[in-house]
Amino acid sequence: MVKDTARADDVGRIRPLNVPQLIHVRANEHGWPIAVRMGGRWLTGQVVDRWRIDDEWWREREVVRAYYLLLLESGRRTTVYNGLVSGKRW
Repeated sequence: MVKDTARADDVGRIRPLNVPQLIHVRANEHGWPIAVRMGGRWLTGQVVDRWRIDDEWWREREVVRAYYLLLLESGRRTTVYNGLVSGKRW
């Protein structure tokens, strides 16, 4: 059984499950990621899937992101995204 960590004042609130972290990415000439820095070292990867999200266009800070599912050399899969509005930050 998993311990309930909710507080009474959290009722009705939405919280992100995984908060994005700024990472270092090496990209190829097309802007696709080819390596990511994880755990203090560079891991090469292969793009397995990619998609784009255009959301909240009616707000002052719209969300435009290019997502990439990478298969890393370690066998691990990870998803990274490039914030296209935020100045190409991964």
